[in-house]
Amino acid sequence: MFVALLALGSACGDSDDTPADLGACVPRSCSSTPSLCGESDDGCGGALRCAPCADAGADPGNDAGPGADAAGSDATGLDATGPDATGPDATGPDAEGSDGQTDAAVDAGVDVCNGLVTDKLAHPMTALTRPTLGQTVTDPEFGTTIRRITDVRNDGRGSNSVLKPVYSTVSAWNADESYLILYRTVGSGGGHELFNGKTYAFIRKLDDIDPADLEQIYWHTQNPDLLYYVDISSRRLIRYHISTRVKDTVHDFAGICPGGLTGGTDPMFTSWDSGKIGLVCPDSNRIFSYNIATNTVNRQLTLATGDNAPQAGPSGTRYFLNENDGRGTVRDDDMNVLLVLDMATAQEHGAMSMLANGQDTMNAVAFDTGPNGSGVGTLVQHNMVTGAARVIVGPATGYPYPPGGTHISGMAFKRPGLMAVSIMGNMNGARLLDSELLLVDTDPASNPTGKVCRIGHHRTASADYWAEPHVVISPSGTRVLYGSSWGNTGVIVDSYVVELPTYTP
Repeated sequence: MFVALLALGSACGDSDDTPADLGACVPRSCSSTPSLCGESDDGCGGALRCAPCADAGADPGNDAGPGADAAGSDATGLDATGPDATGPDATGPDAEGSDGQTDAAVDAGVDVCNGLVTDKLAHPMTALTRPTLGQTVTDPEFGTTIRRITDVRNDGRGSNSVLKPVYSTVSAWNADESYLILYRTVGSGGGHELFNGKTYAFIRKLDDIDPADLEQIYWHTQNPDLLYYVDISSRRLIRYHISTRVKDTVHDFAGICPGGLTGGTDPMFTSWDSGKIGLVCPDSNRIFSYNIATNTVNRQLTLATGDNAPQAGPSGTRYFLNENDGRGTVRDDDMNVLLVLDMATAQEHGAMSMLANGQDTMNAVAFDTGPNGSGVGTLVQHNMVTGAARVIVGPATGYPYPPGGTHISGMAFKRPGLMAVSIMGNMNGARLLDSELLLVDTDPASNPTGKVCRIGHHRTASADYWAEPHVVISPSGTRVLYGSSWGNTGVIVDSYVVELPTYTP
C-alpha cells in the first residue's frame, strides 16, 4: 500500500498537468521553516499554524479555532445531498464543506477520561440492538453514545457489503471535521465516498481520484478543502480540491521511480504540518523523503525494506522505518539512522503521535519483549527522540497479554498524544479488552497515572479483515470512528461513531 499525501497549500490555480516546479504555488510549512511559530501565512494565501511562540503562552495541545461546531444532528441530513452536490459554499443545515468553524480540540489540561470507565474489571458484553441510520444507542457496559452513520445494505450506491473507515493510521476527517471519507469495498460502485463530517450526510463518490492504494489519501491538517494522494498511474503527487474537483500536480516522481511509487506496504501519515512525506520505489528498493513545501526530494537510499517506506513523524523531523519486518529505525530527512527502537519486530500494528514537548512517538502492539527489555502490551510507546520505551496497556500496568487484532490511531493532530485503540480478541467481549475500544492520553505530562478510558464494545462478530473495526480518532480527539458487523458473522459492515463527552455537535 502506498502513502498518499496530506494536502498542503491552497488553491493556486495550477492545472492538472502543471508540476509544482513549473509555477504551482507550493506553500511553506512549519518543518521546512523552523523559525516560524504561532499563526502565519503559508505563502499561498492559506493559514499556517506552527508550534506556539516562546512568549505566546499558548497551549500546544489545542490549536483549534475559537469555539466548537454548531452543526451536527440527531438523525438529520443523513439522506440529503446526492452525488451532484456542490462544495463548501453550499448553504443550509446539510450543506457540505467547512462552515468556518473548527471542532474544539480536547485541551491538554482536561481529563479525557472524565465520566468514562477506567477500571480494569471485566465488563461482559451484553446484547444491544443495532441503531438505525443516524440514531444513537448507549453502550450498556461503558455508558458512551454510539451513532450509526451508514446503511450499506440499503443506500443504493453500489456493493452492499462494507462501508467503513479507510484505515486507523489515516485521518477520516479533514482539518475542521466538516468532511469525512469512508471506503466501500470493491464491486459495483466501490471506492471512496465523501460525507458531511458533522451530520454524516452522503455528499458524493470520490470517483475522480486514483490513489496508489485505498489507504493512501491524506487530508491537509490546516486547509479543510485539500486532499493529497500519489496517482497510481502517473506517479505524481496530486493536490485535490474537494470543492472544485481541481487537481494540481505538486511533483512528478516518474523520473525517480519509473517502475512504481508507493508510501509503503503499511502507510501511516505525513508530518502534522503537511510538509513532509516518505516514499519508496519498490522496483529499485529506493527510499527517500520529500519536502512538499520546498519541493525537495532528499537523499535517496537503496535499502531492501520489503517495500516499506519511511513514515514521516508528526514533527516532520524524524521518520519511522520498518526494515523488512525486522528492526524499527528512526531516520532523518536524508535517511540517516538516528535511533534503533527497542522493538522485537517493527511489523506489528502501530501509529505515531507527538508529546506536548514536541517529541515524536511510535506506539505499537508488542507480543514479545524487545532486545533490550522493552515490555509486552496492547499499547507500548517508543520515544523517537530518546529511544525510551514504556508499556501503557499491558501486563506491566495490570492488563492482560495483548489480544489479537489490535489497531491504533494517532490522528488527533489537534490534541497531541491522544490515541484510540480497537481490539478484536475474543469476540464474545467477556473479558477485559476483548472486543473493546479504548481512548488513551499517551503523554505522561498530561496523564501521569497512565489512565485508560474504555469507551465501548465494537460488537463486530466476523474475523474477516473488512469486519475489523480499524478505529480512527478525529483530529480534535472528540469522536472515534470504527467499522462493525454488529453481531453479524458475515461481512456486512457499517460505520459507527463514538461521540465522546468532550464532543459538542
